[in-house]
Amino acid sequence: MALDFSVSRLRRYFVTGLATVLPIGFTAFVFWFLISRLGSLLRPALAHAWLARLPGWILTLAGFVIIVLIVLAVGALTSGLGGRWFIGWFDRQMRRLPVVRSIYGSARELTDAVFVRRSSLRKTVLAEYPRRGMFAIGFLTSDERFKLADGREAVFVFFPTTPNPTSGWLVLVPEEDLTETALSIDEGLKLVVSGGVVRPDSLKQGVLRRRTSAASEG
Repeated sequence: MALDFSVSRLRRYFVTGLATVLPIGFTAFVFWFLISRLGSLLRPALAHAWLARLPGWILTLAGFVIIVLIVLAVGALTSGLGGRWFIGWFDRQMRRLPVVRSIYGSARELTDAVFVRRSSLRKTVLAEYPRRGMFAIGFLTSDERFKLADGREAVFVFFPTTPNPTSGWLVLVPEEDLTETALSIDEGLKLVVSGGVVRPDSLKQGVLRRRTSAASEG
């Protein structure tokens, strides 16, 4: 019995250790990968004259910092009116090229989904989708209401897929069929990406409320 007890305790320690080490290790690996890969792009250009005598890891780190500064500079320049016009013009030109447009278009859609459209999400909601009795996490994409043929008002809701939230379905849902949650957009995305493993406290406490007064009257 003592042996079994010690084995079970060691197993518990091992699992707890993995749960602690894996996130730290994964985060360190991602940073190492980004710094080493991106920094190595400019490393040959920096390995000249007196810079060649510096350790290789310093050149790699310097290349990574320069790339980050370049990205920040591009972001600052394209945030203005002239920059947005140039990006729009450049985007149209790239989409006209026969072979390039398929690659560029896919990359543009992916970056827009991850960095642009995410900021346009309004609220995290629940709706019975794809059928009655099954509730899916969705995101309200607009505050604009649309009148249905039966007189009800509906809104657009985006239902992302797990674990890739950049794909999903855009559904026009009657407003009375939506349940507003206390989840923020980030909490809702974490819930979807993790497949329900990462559950925010607001969801654990069951903090759900009907979004419309019509639903509460029912």
